[in-house]
Amino acid sequence: MNDRESTAQVDDVPSVPARPRNHASEIIVSGRIWSAVWYLAWPTAVNTLIQSAYGVVNTFFVGRLPHSTQAFAAVGIGGQALMFQFGMMIGLSAGTSALVARFLGAQKYDDADRVVGQTIVLSVIAGVITALPFIVFAVPIVSIIGARGEAGRLAADYTALIAWFSVPMFLMVNITAALRAAGDMRGPLVVNGGVILINIFLDWLLILGNGPFPRMGVHGAAVATSISRVLGMVMAFGLLQRSVLKGGLSYLNVDWHWCKRILNIGWPAAIQNLLFSTASAGFRWVLGSLPPQQVDPAQAALTVSIAIESLAFMPGIAYSIAATPLVGQNLGAGKPERAERSAWVAVSQAMFIMSSVALLFLLVPEWLARRFTQEASVVPLVVSYLRINAVSEPFLALSMVLRGALQGAGDTRTPAVISVGTMWVLRLPMAYLLARTLGFGAVGAWIAMSATTCFSGILMALWFKWGTWRSIEL
Repeated sequence: MNDRESTAQVDDVPSVPARPRNHASEIIVSGRIWSAVWYLAWPTAVNTLIQSAYGVVNTFFVGRLPHSTQAFAAVGIGGQALMFQFGMMIGLSAGTSALVARFLGAQKYDDADRVVGQTIVLSVIAGVITALPFIVFAVPIVSIIGARGEAGRLAADYTALIAWFSVPMFLMVNITAALRAAGDMRGPLVVNGGVILINIFLDWLLILGNGPFPRMGVHGAAVATSISRVLGMVMAFGLLQRSVLKGGLSYLNVDWHWCKRILNIGWPAAIQNLLFSTASAGFRWVLGSLPPQQVDPAQAALTVSIAIESLAFMPGIAYSIAATPLVGQNLGAGKPERAERSAWVAVSQAMFIMSSVALLFLLVPEWLARRFTQEASVVPLVVSYLRINAVSEPFLALSMVLRGALQGAGDTRTPAVISVGTMWVLRLPMAYLLARTLGFGAVGAWIAMSATTCFSGILMALWFKWGTWRSIEL
């Protein structure tokens, strides 16, 4: 059954939607655009700021451990390894978000429910399949990325333990993605905010060994993350049962037609994120190929720097998420001009916020760095990272938000090409050239990162302005 057949009406009977538009959809397709963007963005912005705070607090706890340089490197490398899996989650959520937004915009509620049901099925399957390599081959995986010695042992333990709890994470991420596509940004805020608060509390208990618990260090960070994933999944299902998409729970039998529709949109996003993850791992490999005395400080500096930089790019993620239903639902409602205008408004708001935060990176980078580490070999590298990448934050806003907008239109292929091109064709060779061949070390790698981020944002803006995304049929 295709989407036209699923909504066919008896001849001469007016077409009446089975359910009225929910409040969020009314705002998205007919309200003031600036208000609609802010309505969708602010709960997710709060959520992403909480996530940033979690990253900051988690890094703070790890920094209080003995031999914190190895602990920083282990958590960063373990997280980098798991980004391969996260890429699959994002790919699946991209297909779900695009279809749910388009169907709700067109008031095809049964089709939206079917998408949600098959997303749950695919989440379980993908969670199991992607977890196995990280459980069985954790040691060689973190070694390939660049882990050595004690940092490698800690990173492998961290990666394998978290991988055991992949299915709850897939379900939580993809159910909340469907809810956001429906315009519900506050529910996912409650879920993710709750998960992060639980995770922070468990980090305090387990990483540092407070209360009745022994100090577990990096292993404790993995345990805390795993427990919070399970609780997040339970909360996500609770929200789904009370949402406009609750009918999706009636479609949990495998329907390959709908699975294929989701994956047809999602696979380019999955490939994009997988290649992004491998490129990020390749970036860490470049740092790992530096002279031995530079490796651990460079790896630790990257982990700390990204935690600090998240204060800028997390709002960009919020606006990217908001752009998906803004574009998808307006296209479904037959309003392509409003879809485009909504995306540019989201871009403008994101650029303002991210550029404002970037000023701190230029003005007080050492103060920020010393909130996390006092290591004499790490602080200067963090300072240089923040100053160099502050320049690229407006372009990062362009790239992130327009990627979310194109995802709402169902165009996941072009962003994949742009990401692969800038990361693999430009960033990695440039990073190696500057860091190793020309001898600039980690600073050369930071320059390559900033320059290619700027280029990616420009390409994304050009495609969104003149591309064919407005006419894509899902």
